[in-house]
Amino acid sequence: MNPAMALDIQHSAMKGFKKRVDELLRELDESEAAPAKVGQDRLSRAQLGAAEFREAQFLYDSYAIVHDELEQLSKALGAQIEGMGLAVQASRVGYENLDADIKARMKAVNAEAERYYVVGRDPYVEQRGSEQTPGAASEEGL
Repeated sequence: MNPAMALDIQHSAMKGFKKRVDELLRELDESEAAPAKVGQDRLSRAQLGAAEFREAQFLYDSYAIVHDELEQLSKALGAQIEGMGLAVQASRVGYENLDADIKARMKAVNAEAERYYVVGRDPYVEQRGSEQTPGAASEEGL
């Protein structure tokens, strides 16, 4: 196979991949798991019972933690999916050939994805005590 044909095949595969990534992002945005929708309709503490009912407070605290984590996950997933779509586009035309607005969006999406990254949750990072890389979110921050 000649190199031009190989590039054309890769381009077709990447184009199909980008289409799928765009579909996933659209599905996420339209679903109940969309970052804007996950944060809506939260329970209030009063809905679980009287203040003296300590088990209700424990339940509410657990609910709030899980809800916050789901919001963060949804935002991180959306940023990563969008980033993959932009990366596919960049791989097709080359980063230097991208419009300035697309380059700026890539940087913004990367910064957003990094905000949600927690070193301690990454199974592929060698742990050195409790150190985290600069800019990495902490467990308490989520």
